[in-house]
Amino acid sequence: MKTYKILIPVFNDWESLSILLNNIHALKINNLARIKILIIDDCSSEILNKKIEFDSFEDIEIIKNIKNIGHGKSIANGINYLNKKNDFDYLIVMDGDGEDRPEEVKELILKSTELPSVTITANRIKRSESAFFKLSYHLHKILTLVLTGYSIKFGNFMCIPKKDLNLITSNKNLFVSFSGTVAKFIKNKTSIPSIRGVRYCGPTKMSFLKLIRHSLLIISVFRKETAIRLSILFSIYATLIFYFLKNAFLLFILPLAVVNILIIFTLFVLYKKNSS
Repeated sequence: MKTYKILIPVFNDWESLSILLNNIHALKINNLARIKILIIDDCSSEILNKKIEFDSFEDIEIIKNIKNIGHGKSIANGINYLNKKNDFDYLIVMDGDGEDRPEEVKELILKSTELPSVTITANRIKRSESAFFKLSYHLHKILTLVLTGYSIKFGNFMCIPKKDLNLITSNKNLFVSFSGTVAKFIKNKTSIPSIRGVRYCGPTKMSFLKLIRHSLLIISVFRKETAIRLSILFSIYATLIFYFLKNAFLLFILPLAVVNILIIFTLFVLYKKNSS
């Protein structure tokens, strides 16, 4: 029987985490796999309430960041910590608030038994947020596809065999975007369909501005590819403008050139800031 380590980053959502762990335990998957839990506490400001019990699993480890570093970097910290250990065969990364549904943990495990050497991503086919957020998310996917050439339909929720984990642990991109790093550097992937769940407690923490930053961080993993694609698109556009609107060439070209430079500069700055 294989051992699955479930990595969950948490910032203050202790009550949601307790519900999640109880729901995972209720799946009764002990006959399929050994489950171990690693919780990365992102320097929560709320103290863990003693009334909240995590006794659903015998093997639960909580590591606290010395400062608040964010959701993505907490995942990267957890992965770096786990890379030194040999007490698991697969890593499942998921959110602790219920938006990554516990029912799909079982589906990831079952799929990994069919394809033991393949990374299994949870590709989102339906979301539970507002219409505005759904539209924003679709625009994010389109922008990512246009600028990187990659159609990334998954977030952080996935199951990775340890051999694939070893491929990305020392990669600086891991601290920039976990899903972007997996999309770019792990080639052997498949997926299960995933329905985005509803938070157990409180409103979603993903705002429109955070979604924009999330999108830019993913794209910054592909910053060199994006720079090349933008340069090619700009060259094609400039050629067409020069051919058809020669008299207004500078009027149409200069603004786009400035935008291209700003996009590329922003991606490289974001990468440098988040990878160090």
